[in-house]
Amino acid sequence: MPHKRSWYTGLVVIPRIALRTMRMFNLQGLGRFVPLILVLLVGSALLWIINGIAPLAPFIYSLF
Repeated sequence: MPHKRSWYTGLVVIPRIALRTMRMFNLQGLGRFVPLILVLLVGSALLWIINGIAPLAPFIYSLF
């Protein structure tokens, strides 16, 4: 019987993958690119939030 995932699995896995990626960059001698990875991750999170809010815009505009 397959094991069901918890509701918070995505919230745990994504930061863990990001930390492992930054750790591997450091181990491979590419630590100078870690700030770039952080900027890309923050940018992608911001775009994800904007994309989640965008479908609500027509309902908010109709209130005014």
